Amino acid sequence: MDDATSSDSTIDFLETAANCSLFHRISAYMTAELRQGGHDQPEGSLTADDLQHAHAIFACRELSVAGMIVVSFHADAELARLYRLWIAPSARRSGMGRALMMHAERFVAGKGGRVIEFDTGHDLVPAVALYRSLDYKEKPFLERSPRSLLFRKSLAAAEFESGRPTNTS
Repeated sequence: MDDATSSDSTIDFLETAANCSLFHRISAYMTAELRQGGHDQPEGSLTADDLQHAHAIFACRELSVAGMIVVSFHADAELARLYRLWIAPSARRSGMGRALMMHAERFVAGKGGRVIEFDTGHDLVPAVALYRSLDYKEKPFLERSPRSLLFRKSLAAAEFESGRPTNTS
């Protein structure tokens, strides 16, 4: 487990195989929440094959899961795809999403990854704002859906030596 400090309290990060019961429970909750909000593809783009080779990162605060993200490496291992970023309702707008994304970037760089990409719906306004603030470049992802965006960021190895990514692209 890795620790990070936020303005409220310590965040513990747990990295594990993604195909676990906790992932499935959170993913089902997330899908229902997105479906209720009218999102056009609430299941996301994570396939069963991706899941078999993926890592889940859980952010925990005060013995509760406050967030989750899934990282799957492409066959060449330099490209990592992110899936299913979820923040518990009680932890939203607290910096948890930023902390989890930054931890995922360090995790990818630590495994030799050089590029991160993922897609999301343009209607998920807080998430899109977070990705833009972390210097992810975006473009329409029409192959997925007319309302999807593809985000991508190149990682420089040196930026992770200090433990804190810098804003680069």
